[in-house]
Amino acid sequence: MKKLVCFLCFGFLFYACDDGDIMDANLDFDGNLQFCDQSTTDYLLYNIRLNPFESLSLQFPISSATSQIFTTSENGYVSSFAINGSSVLFNYRTYDGNPQNLLCALLPDPNTSIIKDYSATSGMVYTITTFEDDDNDGIPNHIEDANLDGDNDPSTNPTDTDGDGIPDYMDADDDNDNILTKYENHGYTSENGLANAQDTDGDGIPDYLDDDDDGDGVPTRYEDENGDNNPRNDFDEASETPDIPRYLDPTATQSFPNDHLVPNVFTRNYKVQFRITDIDLQILSSDNIDFGNYEYSVTIE
Repeated sequence: MKKLVCFLCFGFLFYACDDGDIMDANLDFDGNLQFCDQSTTDYLLYNIRLNPFESLSLQFPISSATSQIFTTSENGYVSSFAINGSSVLFNYRTYDGNPQNLLCALLPDPNTSIIKDYSATSGMVYTITTFEDDDNDGIPNHIEDANLDGDNDPSTNPTDTDGDGIPDYMDADDDNDNILTKYENHGYTSENGLANAQDTDGDGIPDYLDDDDDGDGVPTRYEDENGDNNPRNDFDEASETPDIPRYLDPTATQSFPNDHLVPNVFTRNYKVQFRITDIDLQILSSDNIDFGNYEYSVTIE
């Protein structure tokens, strides 16, 4: 007699049946996907559980279309493709040991074996890729936007203090003075914001937005005596304060013109959400599975 059992996973209800005993398959995974990078032909994402030893995995070919899922510059990029049981695979597996060193390893763990392997023969995969850019300067993105459009989104109508075409929230040097913002943002706190931000010349403009930090009429970038694009290590030995860098010393007024700018580097933090619909895995079928999220970061120059 065929028996029917239902269980809850990812907030969705599944139905599993077996000709005999009720299947023990509680797919309560954490939703944080891992990525195998050993293959040059296929993507493989998976989630494992250690008690008991189980995995969910999704494998699909690398192509110009699927690569956009992980490299897109369009925030909110969506895609979809079909599971076919051959080139696009969605599997639920059980093991007799930890599968961590079995799923991706070029030399699989000989002490771990697959007990059961259920592969979907049909279904659809839907993805949405979102990202947040971060210049890692110690000031949150929303603080670096004047929010003139009132949408609280720094990526729309972004503030660009130095007018170099790079929004402040993506600009590691917001005032183009060759002193990175992370070295000029002293005084910012999550409690008080920029109320106590460093402002050397007291002109009401924080140093990280001020291209003449000491107000001596010489742009900070032009106080780089040794020309190494780092004014922080240049001092005026004849000054009354020779231990203070020229760019913070209003009595050091000699100019060393330098229009070379330090290359900008920022981080893009991606999150790809995977949803799988209309699958049949022999032991279960579902209209909608939240497979999980894959999160990663890339450095962009």
